[in-house]
Amino acid sequence: MVYGCKPFLRRRTVEQNLWDQAAAQYDEEIFDTFAHDRNNVLRKTLESVVGAEDTFCDFGCGVGRTVPFIAEIAKEVVAVDYSAASLAIAEKNNFHRNNVQILQQDLAELNPPFCCADVGLLMQVLIMPDPRTREGILNTVSRNLRSGGHLVTVVPSLEVALLTYHRIGQWYRRDGSSFAEAAREMRCSADQDIVSIAEGVVKISDTPTKHFLGEEVLMTFCDAGFEALQLEKIEYSWKEDFEEPPAWMQDPYPWDWLLVARKAA
Repeated sequence: MVYGCKPFLRRRTVEQNLWDQAAAQYDEEIFDTFAHDRNNVLRKTLESVVGAEDTFCDFGCGVGRTVPFIAEIAKEVVAVDYSAASLAIAEKNNFHRNNVQILQQDLAELNPPFCCADVGLLMQVLIMPDPRTREGILNTVSRNLRSGGHLVTVVPSLEVALLTYHRIGQWYRRDGSSFAEAAREMRCSADQDIVSIAEGVVKISDTPTKHFLGEEVLMTFCDAGFEALQLEKIEYSWKEDFEEPPAWMQDPYPWDWLLVARKAA
């Protein structure tokens, strides 16, 4: 019995050449959080924190999926990414919007500030296994966000990575396999995917990817000088994790962590 595990296919690396190569197939290859958010948590959150006079920065915007939505709310939108090819698509799709600025930056590098945002978005960007890279990105975000400004962050959940293995075992058991057989399949999947459970590094599409515990999200942003205001789940269908999941596989659904934080004064 083999169940095809369908990876999340989210942001995979900060290597510019890989992102340039992926840009043309971005919509097919890169998971769309906006489109698959079961309860529109991300959309509602952005609507609640972005004001009509705000400057909004999408840190790691990719091809600019959020830009059209935010451009209708905020006074100014700054969309930043490392990939020139992705930014070319973002610019093409938003050339008619006079309140949108497209910038190429390596967020992990120490560079002069490029904006003073009231609200920032960091969606599936802090996924590199190297903590120094993640720290560099957070430093860049902080330098480009005004004191008291809000940051909305979305990161993969480590709890869900582990829950997925339990779903595999449950699936096998419900299809008649023994406890031993189900456990073997769970271990097999985990052995293939987990790089370091202690560091929260689990493979997505064969790429080691940082996943976060909920409490770890809070700790990470506290250490970076932010006050956590809201921690929520962005839930998805199990169809995003498995090919043809059975009808009984519903709640609890897989989720990403969404954090709303405020930069300290």
